[in-house]
Amino acid sequence: MASPEFEAFMKQMDDLSKQIKEQRARFEKEKAKIDAVIAEKSKDIEEKRRKGEYGRAWQVLQQRIDMGKTCENDIYTGIDKSPEAREVRGYLETNMVYVKDYVTDTDNKDNEAAQGRSELDAGMQKLHELEAQLNRD
Repeated sequence: MASPEFEAFMKQMDDLSKQIKEQRARFEKEKAKIDAVIAEKSKDIEEKRRKGEYGRAWQVLQQRIDMGKTCENDIYTGIDKSPEAREVRGYLETNMVYVKDYVTDTDNKDNEAAQGRSELDAGMQKLHELEAQLNRD
């Protein structure tokens, strides 16, 4: 028969383990939702590129992506040296400051990107605290 202190300790460990599992499950569920939204938005963006709604450079690049001759990563990182890719990178560099400011503007309650990032950061902090507590005990 185990001592009452040991049983209480084991119950506390079980409770912490359960909380961590539940938190991870919530994160995975939220990640799946986010992944689905990203996939849908990516399809929409690709279709708009094909139609030329993002300009001729993106239209040409999307055709090349569809043919397997380049990919977004190569365009963004400079591996793709085509004039269209250079044009797109120039545009992105010009607007990167705006994007960074938008994503980090957590004071704006209408800014879903920043608010979502803040919520994720808070959830991750809670998960780390629970894991640290579990490792201490």
